[in-house]
Amino acid sequence: MQPADPLTRHFRLTQGQKRALAKLNLTSVGDLLYHAPTRWERIEDVKTIEGLVPGDEVVVYGRFSGLTTRTTWKSRRAIAEGFLEDGTGRIKVMWFNQPYLAKMLVEGVPMKVTGAVGGRDGKVYLANPEAEPAREIPTAHRDSLFAENTSAQGEETLFAVYPESKGITSAWFRHALERIFQSGLLEHLDDPLPPELLTRYHLPALRDALIYLHTPKRSRDAEVARKRFAFQEVFLIQLGKMRDRHEHDHAGSLKIEPPKELVAAFTDRFPFALTQAQHDALAAILADLASPGAMARLVEGDVGSGKTAVAATVIHAVTQTPPTDNRHAHLQCAYMCPTEILAKQHFASFIEYFHHTGIQIGLLTSSGCQKYPSKTDPEKPTSISKAQLLKWVASGEVPILIGTHALIQKSVSFKNLGLVVIDEQHRFGTSQRLALARGKAQNERRENAEPSSNLLYKDLTYKIRRVLFQVKKELGSGHKEVVYQRALAEAFAHEGLLVNREVRIPITYQEKEVGVYVPDFVIDDTVILELKAQPFVGHAERKQLWSYLKGSSYRLGLLANFGPRELTIDRIVYDTARSSASPSASDLRSSAPVPHLLSMTATPIPRTLALTIFGDLDLTVIDQMPTGRKPIITTVVKEGQTKGMYESVRGELSAGRQVYVICPRIDEPDPEKEMAIQATSAVEEAKRLQKEVFPEYRVGLVHSKLKPAEKEEVMNAFARHELDILVATSVVEVGVNVPNATVIIIEGAERFGLAQLHQLRGRVIRSNHQAYCFAVSGAKSKRALDRLKALTTAKNGFELAEHDLKLRGPGELYGRSQSGLSDLGMDALKNLKLVEAARQEAKALIDADPSLAQHPDLATLVTRKRDVLHGE
Repeated sequence: MQPADPLTRHFRLTQGQKRALAKLNLTSVGDLLYHAPTRWERIEDVKTIEGLVPGDEVVVYGRFSGLTTRTTWKSRRAIAEGFLEDGTGRIKVMWFNQPYLAKMLVEGVPMKVTGAVGGRDGKVYLANPEAEPAREIPTAHRDSLFAENTSAQGEETLFAVYPESKGITSAWFRHALERIFQSGLLEHLDDPLPPELLTRYHLPALRDALIYLHTPKRSRDAEVARKRFAFQEVFLIQLGKMRDRHEHDHAGSLKIEPPKELVAAFTDRFPFALTQAQHDALAAILADLASPGAMARLVEGDVGSGKTAVAATVIHAVTQTPPTDNRHAHLQCAYMCPTEILAKQHFASFIEYFHHTGIQIGLLTSSGCQKYPSKTDPEKPTSISKAQLLKWVASGEVPILIGTHALIQKSVSFKNLGLVVIDEQHRFGTSQRLALARGKAQNERRENAEPSSNLLYKDLTYKIRRVLFQVKKELGSGHKEVVYQRALAEAFAHEGLLVNREVRIPITYQEKEVGVYVPDFVIDDTVILELKAQPFVGHAERKQLWSYLKGSSYRLGLLANFGPRELTIDRIVYDTARSSASPSASDLRSSAPVPHLLSMTATPIPRTLALTIFGDLDLTVIDQMPTGRKPIITTVVKEGQTKGMYESVRGELSAGRQVYVICPRIDEPDPEKEMAIQATSAVEEAKRLQKEVFPEYRVGLVHSKLKPAEKEEVMNAFARHELDILVATSVVEVGVNVPNATVIIIEGAERFGLAQLHQLRGRVIRSNHQAYCFAVSGAKSKRALDRLKALTTAKNGFELAEHDLKLRGPGELYGRSQSGLSDLGMDALKNLKLVEAARQEAKALIDADPSLAQHPDLATLVTRKRDVLHGE
């Protein structure tokens, strides 16, 4: 038995079990080994039958009697039923649609039964409990089931409870892991953690840790195992981040030293004084620009704290200061935003910041392009063609380019890119950020670059392969190509990958165009993906894709065939045209300057999460608000008790102010269904407010199902005060700046995280007017009410984020799918000491062995973890 062996090779699985394991992402023996229990239960927690109460999740030991089967009269369901006795009483047990259990289970022998207690007419019962043989029935709470006299040695009887899915139980996991342990596999596993780390932090070796994790004798053993694997996961992430940072620092960059007078002259024109936190952030950034290596810095700050002013100052300094080693160069800046709304907002605000300088600013989005200033009216921007804007950017005539992910299209080329600014970094995938921050580093010299065919787009390929296997698991075989195409389109979008299905590649013969090839997918404008759903793919299909690559500017194609039982993926690289005299991509990367990277976010991120997910970035926090800005007044309002709230809102409206009303986002697996639910909720609320509550005021509506142009039209109408109330889903969470809006009502507030609620209410802290937030909630649980109460008392977003981390955990706070962390890794984020230790050890190891050449096992695991981790 080997870790890479598929589970089907060693275990007989039903179709239901296969589906359940696939849902839990468990396909190999190794996956099962690292499937950590959610908790461990002690024999002290075992209940006696006489003390059972309906609603409890219990473990009971006893013997079955009276096992039989019957069929219900009305539904014709088969039921196995009987009784469980333990000496203190007797309880009825039932299994629906599992009649075979009446024959399989043996009466009169000790059994351990786990399940939920039900009750009806004053009688209790167990429905569909798990049952497994036990060596004996405990006669006292300290008796052991598995070894004699263990309590005298300070041991406990613990059994693991695992994350489950329909069709697979904790009992199955325990039996499967017992077989793996008996195979001797643990004796042959290589421990990826260096021995000195195990000694320094008192961590168990891999073999012992796996035994402690799944079959601990004491609670302390289980916790030590969790600590070991939590440390390992964070350590692997930090190694990847530190390796990225090492490459970034040693890639060479443009040393920029703007004169203090230049910076001061720009900030002196602001209609407000910079806070000390803004001054500190600028000082840190300018010091980075003047250092030999490329800057990689994350700036955190609450909504309204002045991050855009800092970014504008830095951009002005970079575009007006040539690098020290080339006094004739004029540098450019790229500013990437997650939404068109935000990109257009920044374009408008940058016009205000730069109108006196004469600097040209471009806006590039999927819906259109603009440039400021217009030749006919220097006070205004003008719409221009994409081709013309890209021509001016490539020539360096436009120094500042603002846009969405359209900035990383293959057609976008800068003459001298010196600075990349990414707003709300966590909203972009790793591949998108790297494409802008690194791929553009080669500037004009990248035209001749030919990547090694062995490493070509390695990280992107891993991500594509993962999506392909995920879709294969969910859909299986036997569908038409179009079914897989639709599923992949949704899956790629969910992963944050840019997908183009309209690329047209000319097919030529003897230098004449004889046809057009349209690939199934072009991903991140880099890799062609061609799909098949046929029994066999051979040389002819591979040669055809190679020929298409030859006639295009793309170098890598993936040929995926969903037809056979197992998904096959062929990697096709066209590189025969490479000239031996051409420099390699690695040569160009080492010689080309890497642009400085400045990332900004208004999302409050706990320190442990920032150190882990953004471990390759230096961190700066803007923790002050502009002078004169009043703290927002937040009130929690119970559903059905909104009369006083509406009276307060009416007072603000009568004073000429404006109001946001936010309807909750309702998570659904189908993205289109999710948008429909959001839209319906917002539509109904807008109608109700207009008809029943505020008939004399103008109510507008915006939600995620609207087209970008429709959203922009509504947002602009609200900004021009043509609307008094804007009802929206959380699409306004990022990218709306209306200083006259002073009230925000958040319906279903318990459905949002505290960090998101804080960011939403930041939309109305845009002026010196008093702002109000009303969090309307129907929550009744103390935990939910405590969370909302924290919203009224916390001083800033960072305090709220730490509070949310303690209450909900990092998985809900940040999103498991975004962070890529396991449950153990998520738990580690509550332990600052552990995270900082892992970060320190990772840095020391990368400093000594940057490529991990001396640690090949670690290098492999780091690459796998990097594939899973979005790093957002």
